[in-house]
Amino acid sequence: MGFLQDILLALTAIGALYYAFSTIALVFHFCRQAKILTPYAGGSEIPPEQISYAAKISVLKPICGIDPELESNLTTFLTQDHPSCEVLFGVLDDNDPALPILRKFTTATVHTGSAITGSNNKVRILHSLAKQASGDILVITDADTRAAPDFLREITAPFAEDRIGAVTCLYRGVNARTIADSLEALHMTCVFAPGVASHNIKGIDFGLGAAIAVRKTALEKAGGFAELTDYLADDFALGRIISKAGYKVILSNYVIEITLGGESLPNVLKRELRWSVTTRISRPWGHLGLVFTFGFTYALAFLAASGFSKRGWLVLWSVMLLRLITAWLGARICLNDREFPRAAYLLPLRDIISFAIWVAGYFTRSVNWRGRRLIITKQGKVKADM
Repeated sequence: MGFLQDILLALTAIGALYYAFSTIALVFHFCRQAKILTPYAGGSEIPPEQISYAAKISVLKPICGIDPELESNLTTFLTQDHPSCEVLFGVLDDNDPALPILRKFTTATVHTGSAITGSNNKVRILHSLAKQASGDILVITDADTRAAPDFLREITAPFAEDRIGAVTCLYRGVNARTIADSLEALHMTCVFAPGVASHNIKGIDFGLGAAIAVRKTALEKAGGFAELTDYLADDFALGRIISKAGYKVILSNYVIEITLGGESLPNVLKRELRWSVTTRISRPWGHLGLVFTFGFTYALAFLAASGFSKRGWLVLWSVMLLRLITAWLGARICLNDREFPRAAYLLPLRDIISFAIWVAGYFTRSVNWRGRRLIITKQGKVKADM
């Protein structure tokens, strides 16, 4: 039992250090100099933000069914203050229930079907939309996202530099209606975002699914969406193939919003399990390294292993305090997560669930996605379970 306590105490200490390190990384990301690019790209006398402002943007929105607040979410992308942009909606099925809503927007175009086959229906839709897009920059966002009017200007500004091939951003949950929603929002800003920021210290070579902008010529050089049709982690893989094509992928300071759907806890857990499996497939060593990030869970285990001793309680309360402080700094201050103050009391439960999801991710080869069960192959690809 003494050896077990030593192991748990060590893991607790490492986890506590991770809380501090990842929060510092997040603060650094948002506080470092805004102009990470050269002041004037290619020797031009035009500032980068004005160059990117003039580029034509195509917003690609793959749709499958009706997400919560779909119409209001889509409206935010049709009211951007960018002077040259188009919005393209895409569905796979002519009978998709979202079509009546999509056709209300006369300033956007709606496309159905796909010319390619594959297990990832989202990528199949994106392939069709990219063929129809006339923009120099393609901005891909999920149906449950919403953005402020300056979103397109912010996320496309880095493309003033020719070496930039893709730009992606972090996200926060809004309009939580249930405890499950609040737990999911905490995952976005208190678990996921610090992890990405930690990785971003040395630069990223992947995309994040909520929003990713790509240079069209870079995407074509990388092989296009046809390269991704059988991959589960299409967002991750999109950034990866653009990086391999010789372009740089960067993390924007912009934080996009995801509308929470008032879902049940089982549905939220299924989605988080899919995310966990996606991470395990995309970055197996990075996923394994998460074993050192569950400081609170290990502190709780140490308390039990110590027979609920005074030392055990001291360790637990110390780690809990550090966790709350760092989570508040990262979520509320850095990411402006307005859901955090009223959901903070759920953070201990959030951390325990995160640990359980991480473990469960090693014991499944299938995921549920948009009503379909997908089987994962050893190569990280997926196939529909017939």
